[in-house]
Amino acid sequence: MLTEKTSDQPEPEAEGSAAEGTAVGPEENVPGPEAEPPAEPLETIPVSEERAEKAGFGGQLLEACPACGTLMDVTQQAPFAQIFCPSCGQNLRARKQFNNYRLIELLGEGGMGSVFKAVDCNLNRNVALKILKKELSANEDEKAKLAEEARITASINHPHVVKVFLFGEDHGQFYLAMELVGKGTLDHLMTLQRRVGEAQMLEVGIQIAQGLEAALEHGLIHRDIKPGNILFADSHSAKLVDFGLAIVMDEAASKTGEIWGTPYYIAPEKLDNLPEDFRSDIYSLGGTLFHALSGRPPYEAETASMVALKQLKSLPVSLQAFAPDVSSETAYVINRMLAKNPDERYNSYHELIEHLSYARHKLLERAQKPHKPKERVVMETQSSKNLTAFLSLGLLLAILTCGGMVYAFRDKIFGPDGRDKPVAAATYSATELKDMFDQGVQLLAGRQFDEARAEFARLAALPGTAQPMKNWIWMNEALATLLAGDSEKAASLFESIAREDLYSTAEADSVEANFFVQASKTLSKPAAPIPASITNLYSNQNPEAFGLLCFALHDWEAGLLQEAGPILQAFSRSRVQEPNEWILKYKPLAAVYLEDFNKLNPLESELTRVGDAASAQTLLEKVRLARASVQSGSRVTDRLDAIEKLLIAKGAKP
Repeated sequence: MLTEKTSDQPEPEAEGSAAEGTAVGPEENVPGPEAEPPAEPLETIPVSEERAEKAGFGGQLLEACPACGTLMDVTQQAPFAQIFCPSCGQNLRARKQFNNYRLIELLGEGGMGSVFKAVDCNLNRNVALKILKKELSANEDEKAKLAEEARITASINHPHVVKVFLFGEDHGQFYLAMELVGKGTLDHLMTLQRRVGEAQMLEVGIQIAQGLEAALEHGLIHRDIKPGNILFADSHSAKLVDFGLAIVMDEAASKTGEIWGTPYYIAPEKLDNLPEDFRSDIYSLGGTLFHALSGRPPYEAETASMVALKQLKSLPVSLQAFAPDVSSETAYVINRMLAKNPDERYNSYHELIEHLSYARHKLLERAQKPHKPKERVVMETQSSKNLTAFLSLGLLLAILTCGGMVYAFRDKIFGPDGRDKPVAAATYSATELKDMFDQGVQLLAGRQFDEARAEFARLAALPGTAQPMKNWIWMNEALATLLAGDSEKAASLFESIAREDLYSTAEADSVEANFFVQASKTLSKPAAPIPASITNLYSNQNPEAFGLLCFALHDWEAGLLQEAGPILQAFSRSRVQEPNEWILKYKPLAAVYLEDFNKLNPLESELTRVGDAASAQTLLEKVRLARASVQSGSRVTDRLDAIEKLLIAKGAKP
């Protein structure tokens, strides 16, 4: 739960029975034996049927010790709590029976209550029994609202929504009997695998979106979608749990000025106390899929206040920045789901499901190997012989006809002297080529590295491209290749440009021509650091400014962030005139990296001054806050992880 004054830590990942393959409920944390509080002293009541009956009518909940028969008042004990008989010391569990449901084992605990594996003694079947906290039944209005939500939820009959069988009350505590789903949660799967397979997560996304669509037809939105609320019936079937409960917690929290939700996945409009609709669930589902695919949530804000969380969620997020191997189709869908403005997200679940399905289809299509078609066995018959004869005759007549037409129009086809007329080569005008080049620049500036790489490679293959445009296309292709994660291939492309030597020896072209050769030689060594002093050799007020950008990102991709930062700063001050003003379109791209550098740099400086556990702890909090807003990808987060380990070694507590 988030409040304006404080921020809660996210609930720990599910353990215990979930790991053993038993059914688990949403957002559950299974405590170990040592986590149970010591049993409180129980009131001992003499064995008397009259006294027990009166106590029962008076609202007391009495249980008899199986060893000595002593009646104990367990009214205030939590369900399944460990207690000891005050008479004989017998160890037993309190409140194992809720109406006709007998509790078997605790599966987990969460913000709304506890989930148990239970047996329905009337129908002799196993169920998941969610026993809600007592505060959820504080008054009659809340009781009625909770009952109505449970009724609506029970009316949803969909294979990807956990079925609610019954809503009931026993001694002032509400419970829901639900379908028992036995293969753990997505949260647990993410703990085991860190990054879940793209095809599997697209399948999960499709199924959960289908379940949400079915709920929306009944007027329900979920309000708390997260990995802990997605359960697996088997390896190919996901189910969403806790419909109808989140709204009760949400309204209860609103009365105290709090916001109910999980910081990782909560929609921005909810932080601003704006109305929610199904698009808020789309945002939370997008955050869940982002986390599963990249191994980290879109915004790491476990220690952030609400103010900081609002600021973080105002920033754009890119899945490919943290999971560059994810297909562009999948990245497009997830990024759109996570748009800050609800109007920019999907306007219906039908459209979302269609796009998720398309992304999965394209992914599987690329994964399939082409199969060689089987050769057909053709048997010649008399009919086929006759058909062949007719076709041959028709072909002969066509040839003769064409020959006659060529002879008749020979002066138009050939010149008067009988020579062929020249055929114009299929080329693009300079304007058309510039437009296509600008499209590639736009893709690269928008951090669509794979798409930009493909576009520049296509342009490089066009015949007859004049210099210096040809070299500019090659340089941009090499930069896009570097940022797409293939530094070796990028180095090879830069080396090819250097081997071409000067494209012109004219004095007017000398700066640009020498730049291509010298800069490409420097960039053709992927492991060699490029020092910040290179800014003294290259100007930021002519085409050489593009070299500064390449040098900075070369060092960045090599993990040399301290060398890259000053070069990025020099590029950010660049001023370039026609015809190369397109270089300035890369300033927003550089700004993303420079912003992350400016977050990291003071932390690096402060690290050198850490002398005790207290200062290490203070810096650790700053590191975690910085990590939550990283946009440029894994180079900065890897360094922040390394700093965190050093701080823990100096006494900071994780």
